[in-house]
Amino acid sequence: MKKIILLDIDGVLVQPGGYRAALRATVKRFIGDYLIEEDVIVSMENHGISSEWDMSPLIIAAYWDDVLARQSMENLSDNVSIAAKQIQNQRANAPKNLSVPEFELIVGQYPAETAFHVGCFSSVPKALRKSLLTGTRDVKKSMTMCTFQHFTLGSLHFEETYNLPAEFETESLLLKYDHSNIDENIRAAISQGGNSIAAFTARPSHPPREVAESTLGYAPEAELALELVEMKDIPLIAFGKLEYIAAQHGLDPATLVKPSPFQALAGILAAWTGEELSALMAAHDWHETGKLNSRFGDLPKSFELVVVEDTMGGIRSVRAAGEILRKAGFDVTVHALGLTSSIPAKAAAFEAASVPHFENWESLIAGAGL
Repeated sequence: MKKIILLDIDGVLVQPGGYRAALRATVKRFIGDYLIEEDVIVSMENHGISSEWDMSPLIIAAYWDDVLARQSMENLSDNVSIAAKQIQNQRANAPKNLSVPEFELIVGQYPAETAFHVGCFSSVPKALRKSLLTGTRDVKKSMTMCTFQHFTLGSLHFEETYNLPAEFETESLLLKYDHSNIDENIRAAISQGGNSIAAFTARPSHPPREVAESTLGYAPEAELALELVEMKDIPLIAFGKLEYIAAQHGLDPATLVKPSPFQALAGILAAWTGEELSALMAAHDWHETGKLNSRFGDLPKSFELVVVEDTMGGIRSVRAAGEILRKAGFDVTVHALGLTSSIPAKAAAFEAASVPHFENWESLIAGAGL
């Protein structure tokens, strides 16, 4: 039977040391020297918050909320950078146990914005909370996103990508700390039997590869990861691709990214056809009409759909896409596989969702017969 495989990037193809380092460096610029326990980050991932663009303001908000709940401060600015200095200068004691509260995620809305709308971190003045938690994908509005992009890209590539002056000097932490999770043997195992493969990720990226327009504002972080793992030729449905198709139709890309089935539907079609733009256009037709257009007729009527993820967001996206395809008459069997990197909290999240999980690629291939 034909097999279509969708692969997440961070925690699956790549061990994302660069993103972790950039997250910690970003948070440090706003709260100072304070150890962010790995459990805090993994807990957010298990809850479905996978983007550091959300994690960094949520961690900062949790820190400030704890401080301000115990110590009132007058006349805090609603400017995030100014407020950060005010709180650091006046803070008596740092939080002992930092935690980000759980809240129900809303499909089509970024988690940090949801946290603002449901009233999390109520000890932080509302105007400051709004500045911190909303607009987290706009490098000109979000100070945390802007800072994070400095650290991921490096100050030189930041200027090239956004046509903005760098606010501070730094090397690219992605290039410094990321490393491949796969080798030649794993690549061969994934590709055996003519499997159709695509990567799908919330990482920033260039627009669809068929588009010849300017890439200004599109950071090629997903493409860098595929080059690192020597899989740069496979189709890629990443955040920049979703931003592009959203811009063409006046949509918010938050409504398209996983766990929305949009991203998985586009990934499935791109994996099979090798075409990113037409796959995104077909997924958009489904988004508007609720029906699969004739482009999906290129898919085999019967196939196995495999997703390899390290968090539940992508698995939910693929499971929902599989159900849409089945209702349209396709005989699709979905196999969701989890990679834990030996992190107990990730294993627990997969077990709770009845997802087979493995510590590494070697055990996944041996155990799942991929």
